[in-house]
Amino acid sequence: MRRAIETDRVAHAYLFSGPRGTGKTSTAKILAMGLNCAEGPTAEPDGTCESCRAIINNFSMDVLEMDAASNRGIDEIRDLRDKVNLAPTQGRMKVYIIDEVHMLTTEAFNALLKMLEEPPEHVIFVLATTEKHKVLPTIISRCQSFDFRRPGVSVLAEKLREIAEAEGIEAEPEALTVIAREGRGSFRDAEGLLDQLASFAEGPITAAGVREFLGSVGSDVLLRTADALYERRAADALRVVDGLQNEGKDLPRFVGELIGHLRRLMLLPHAPEVALAEIGAEERPGLEEQAGRVPTAEVVRMIEALGDALSLIKRGVDAKLELELTFLKLARDYAEPSVDALLGRLEALENAVANGAVSNAVSPPREEEASEIEDLATPAAPATLETSHEDEESSGEDPIGEDVGEAGEEARASGFALDWASVVQELKGRRQVPAAAVYEEATVEGFDGETLRIAFPEELAIYVKLAGEPKRTKPLQEILEERLGTRPRLEFQVAGADGAARARGEAANEGVLPASMQPPRETPKTMSETPEQGGEPRDGAAETAEGPGGDDDTVRDPQEVFVMARERFGPRDQQGGGG
Repeated sequence: MRRAIETDRVAHAYLFSGPRGTGKTSTAKILAMGLNCAEGPTAEPDGTCESCRAIINNFSMDVLEMDAASNRGIDEIRDLRDKVNLAPTQGRMKVYIIDEVHMLTTEAFNALLKMLEEPPEHVIFVLATTEKHKVLPTIISRCQSFDFRRPGVSVLAEKLREIAEAEGIEAEPEALTVIAREGRGSFRDAEGLLDQLASFAEGPITAAGVREFLGSVGSDVLLRTADALYERRAADALRVVDGLQNEGKDLPRFVGELIGHLRRLMLLPHAPEVALAEIGAEERPGLEEQAGRVPTAEVVRMIEALGDALSLIKRGVDAKLELELTFLKLARDYAEPSVDALLGRLEALENAVANGAVSNAVSPPREEEASEIEDLATPAAPATLETSHEDEESSGEDPIGEDVGEAGEEARASGFALDWASVVQELKGRRQVPAAAVYEEATVEGFDGETLRIAFPEELAIYVKLAGEPKRTKPLQEILEERLGTRPRLEFQVAGADGAARARGEAANEGVLPASMQPPRETPKTMSETPEQGGEPRDGAAETAEGPGGDDDTVRDPQEVFVMARERFGPRDQQGGGG
C-alpha cells in the first residue's frame, strides 16, 4: 500500500479481513491520512497537519466511518450513495470505511455493489471484516483484498515495549511477555491490558502482578505440574490443584494454560521456531530442559486428557473434582478399557467356547487338574433324533456329555468356577425373589461349555417345571452370562434321575430344542403326576396340551405354540409316522 501511494496507483476499493484487533480500521485511517495529508499524498503522514489531526480525532468531514453491524439495512446504504458524489471539503479524497461489512443484508450488498462498480474519482471505499467468507463474491471481486494476520508474542511484546517507553510506563520484560500472550494476537487487547495495569500499579509493572491480576500461574507451576504427571507423582499433582484453589486461582484458566504449556512442549522437538515464538527469553531454559526429558507420546497423552477435562468443565462439571480425577488418571494410569480390547477378549472367549476350552478361558485350572479338565471341557456329540428313550435309560450315560462320575463333575465345576449361592443371592439383589426362591434349592450338576445342568432333589421335583419358565430363566441367564462369559443353555432335572426327568427349557433356550432334549416316546412320571393329584402318569402330548406354564389350555406366550407342536408331533415323526 505504501508503494501504491508513492506511485499514485491507489485503488477505489479495498477489503481488509482478519482477526479482531489486528489493525484493519487503523490501517484504513492511516491510508486516509496519507492521501489527505498536507505533505502528501505520502506514505508517511506527519500527523500534525489540520487534516491529519481531524482524522485522528474522528471529526474529519472527508473520512466517514460506518459500523455495518448497527447500520446494515438498505436505507443506510442508499443514504451513503446519495453522499458519495459530494466533493471533499478539506482533503483530496473522500474515504468511506465500512466496518464489519459482512453484517450487511443482501439488499444492502446489492446497493453497495452498484457504487463499487462506478465509484466517483474522489472516493475510496475500505471494507473491513472478521469473516471474509460471508462477504458476497461479487463484492470481493471488485476490491483489492488484504488479509491481516495475528502477530506473534515477540512482535506484540516489542510493540508494548515501544508504547511503554513513549508513555513513561515502567514494566518488566517478562511482564510485557505475559501481557502479549494474554492478548492472543490482538494489538487492541494487549494495549488495553497494558493501559489497565498502568492505571493502578504501584511502581513498575511486574510479571507477578500481571499474573495476580489475570488469575494465572507462573511458568514454574506449569513445569512442576507437568513433571509430577510425567513422573506419576499423584500426591504432588493433587496438591497443586488444592493449592491453586486455596489461592483463589481460576482452575479452568489453569487447565488452559497447562494445555498451552504442553503444546509448546510437544512442538519444541519438532518445530522449535513455533514453540519459542510464544514465550519470552526468560521461559526458554525451563521449557527446553523439560522437553529433553519428557517423551512426546506422554505429552500428547496429557493434552488429550486435559482437553477432555476442559470440555467437561465448560459444560458445568465441578472444576476441582474433574481436574483431580484427570490428574489421578494421568498419574496412576487409570483408564477405561478400549472397545478394541473388549472385542478382542470377547472373541478369544468365543473361540475358547467353540473349541471346548471354556474352563481355560474363564478360570485357569490348577496344574494338577489341567489335563483332566481339558478332557471334560470338550463337549460330546449330541444325541440324534433316532436315539430312543430306552437306550438312554439302559446306557446310564449323560445324553449331553459322557458320564464322568463325581471326580469328573468336581473337576468340571472347578473348571468354570461357578458359585451358585452367589448367583441366587444376586437374583435377590436384582429383585427376582420368586426366581431366587426356586433356584435356591438347586445344585449345579455340570457344564460342558454350552449346557448348564441344574438338578433339584426328588422331594422338590415340581420345581423342575417352575425353573424352566421364561420369567425365571431370563434373569438367571443374564447373571450366568456375566459370570461365564457366554449365555449357557439351561437344563433342569431331578437329582439322580439320570436325565430322564429333565425339563425342556425351550423358552429359556430361544425355542431351539437340541436332540438330547427331544421328548421321549414314554415320558416318566414327574412331580406333576404326584399321588396327591390322584392321576395316572400322563404322556408328553397330554402334558403339553395343558401348556408349559399351567394346568389349563390357555396359551400365555407365542413360544408355547412351538413347544406344544414339537412335543405333540415329535414322537410320531420319530416313529416314522406322518400327517
